[in-house]
Amino acid sequence: MPMEREAPTWLVTGAHGFLGANLGHFLDGRAHRIGAARTATPSPQFDQMVANDLADPHAVAREISRLRPDVVVHAAALADHARCETEPDLATLINTEAPRVLAKAAAEVGARFIHISTDAVFDGAAGPYTETDEPNPFSVYGRTKLDGERGVLQNPQALVVRTNFFGWSPSGHRSILEFFVTSLSNGEQVKGFTDFTVTSIYVQHLCDALWRLAHTDATGIVHVAASDVLSKYDFGVSVAQEFGLDASLITPTESDIVPSRRRNIALDVSRASAILGAPLPSQRDGQAAAHADVALRQALRAPAGQ
Repeated sequence: MPMEREAPTWLVTGAHGFLGANLGHFLDGRAHRIGAARTATPSPQFDQMVANDLADPHAVAREISRLRPDVVVHAAALADHARCETEPDLATLINTEAPRVLAKAAAEVGARFIHISTDAVFDGAAGPYTETDEPNPFSVYGRTKLDGERGVLQNPQALVVRTNFFGWSPSGHRSILEFFVTSLSNGEQVKGFTDFTVTSIYVQHLCDALWRLAHTDATGIVHVAASDVLSKYDFGVSVAQEFGLDASLITPTESDIVPSRRRNIALDVSRASAILGAPLPSQRDGQAAAHADVALRQALRAPAGQ
């Protein structure tokens, strides 16, 4: 699709990752797409790739200064919860220090800065949560992401987007949707947690919201998630129904989360809906969209050059 002459430049960190690749695909024809990743391996989802390792956030900041993008979406993070627990210093560097440095660099070149955060800043004791509810992370990942938000908001024009998303990923095994579709397609018996409740949004619906938010003057924290609340068990059953799979393979069970208690980390999306002027899609809307996105699923798995 040909781009307009004055197409904006978007720089997306974590370009080889789940959200990064999906956002690059979404931006095709809408923006000049620069992907930043640990290696500059060519990606069919981006027009240009630059090598940036968040373990050296100042190097990433120098790339922002050099490239002077119109929008920076910081989607990269150390999101492996287990690794965050065993390597808290690395988690702090990547999830806390890097976002602060990048937000400052974006402010210096006048770029719109959108930082991707998480519902894991809450402990799940009292969801759904609004943007003004007091966070209480239950993991190193959640704590370092919360501290990262605070650093980002030193840039008064920045936008922090808390979210939880599902969809198709380059690896094929990064989301709850892929887990249920793959397992049930293979006839495997799986567990569905009845006591873990989320508002996970389809990643392409998230990308659309990010595109529209970038064209507003919204700042601060905004929750971008699905409009409905489902347990992980109910999500799995809904996936089975959408994809014509056997829902009886899903065993309802309680999670083994410590501390043991029901966890509702659903996000209230009233502010996002008001800013965007429309309700956000539901999780079932997203499952239907994902089912229809055959071309997207193939494109994300295709090697560079195809």
